[in-house]
Amino acid sequence: MKRNIRLVTIVYFLFIAFTNKAVAAEHLVLHGEPVAKTILWVSCDLPDFNTDHQIVWSISNSRDGNWKALPGINSPEIVLLTAYEGKYLRCDVRIHQNDPNSKLLSVTTDSPVVIKGNPNTDWFRNAGVGVMLHFLKAVFAPNGGSAEYNEVVTNFDVDHFAEDCKQAGANFVMFALGQNDGYYCSPNHAYDSIVGVAPGELCSKRDLPADLFKALDKRGIRMMLYLPGNPPIKNKLVDKKFKYTFGKDSPTSQFTQACWEAVIREWSLRYGTNLSGWWFDGLYRGGIIETRSDMSLKHNISTHTLAAKAGNQNSIITYNYGVNTIQSDSPYDDYSAGEEGRIVQVPEKRWVVDGVQWFLFTYLGENWGQGGMRFQTSDLVSWSQKVFTNEGVLCFDIQADKFGTVNPNHIQQVQAVRKAFDKSVSERQSIK
Repeated sequence: MKRNIRLVTIVYFLFIAFTNKAVAAEHLVLHGEPVAKTILWVSCDLPDFNTDHQIVWSISNSRDGNWKALPGINSPEIVLLTAYEGKYLRCDVRIHQNDPNSKLLSVTTDSPVVIKGNPNTDWFRNAGVGVMLHFLKAVFAPNGGSAEYNEVVTNFDVDHFAEDCKQAGANFVMFALGQNDGYYCSPNHAYDSIVGVAPGELCSKRDLPADLFKALDKRGIRMMLYLPGNPPIKNKLVDKKFKYTFGKDSPTSQFTQACWEAVIREWSLRYGTNLSGWWFDGLYRGGIIETRSDMSLKHNISTHTLAAKAGNQNSIITYNYGVNTIQSDSPYDDYSAGEEGRIVQVPEKRWVVDGVQWFLFTYLGENWGQGGMRFQTSDLVSWSQKVFTNEGVLCFDIQADKFGTVNPNHIQQVQAVRKAFDKSVSERQSIK
């Protein structure tokens, strides 16, 4: 009798185990809504999903129509492009990708992709006015090495800087992690490992952005990060380790791109939802943006974007094409890069193209990161009023000293622009 009970018990648990495994195999879940400029992603409760799988995203005019695989998108996440409007998305996942007999799991959107502007940029439009600081070793510790740079990073007063930004009326701050010299104001294990240096040698010991996030958040100010879209081009050691070109921006190899995405992903995951956006420099025409946009490559503009959005799917991104007419050079842009030396361009409407917020980025000093005043305040206000009338967004590069004190003339000019923005918002609301 006992033997029969044991047999029944074993059979029962085997049945439960088999049943659970069978049910689990169907647990491919699609998350998010089919809205352009947002992210859809799939999850699966099979333990092997995160270690051994093959993913293919496909697109179709209908749920039961002909499906066309989207090249270069093989991750659990997909950024929904405006080009997908009216299309259905399907995700096919094969667990144990090297086993042709393994089961193929599929999930399809219930409705086609729609365009609703770009929900992730609504806060940006509502913010209207921001400031940017080129916090670079080349600016704040040009003649020193790691010790001098770390001293500057350590002594930067984030509360004083954040208070100056508040006084200026900035609703967001764009802050440079670093640029071309290979030094960054935040630790990054991936970067140190690739280059083969100890913590603190090139990436600072202090996590300056983390401290600045807190100081700005207390004052209701959002934060974005500036970073070149390619590895630094003025550090021979870094370029050698990243297998990148020294002295000039160029297309990235797959090795270089994978390394740089790992660096970006680490920062994105660390800062999470505190980070509202990225401004990626150096994605110029003439080979760079074209190579990054080649979806036949494993590492491409999609994988770069997903690395940047890893910690916050709602963060906004742009890829800079250089000084030019306000435009968008990538379907993965959330806003125009808008680099400009003049105050001439104004938007005809909020969107540069569908889902891409109109944005212009210029400097108040004699050049980027410098003092002086290029513009008459009255001219700046007159122009900005035209920008805000059609829901454009402006960001001004300002000068600050190594302790975080912002140039008072720049504070005053941003204050004047902020007043113009507030007036424009009030007028729009009265019309509604």
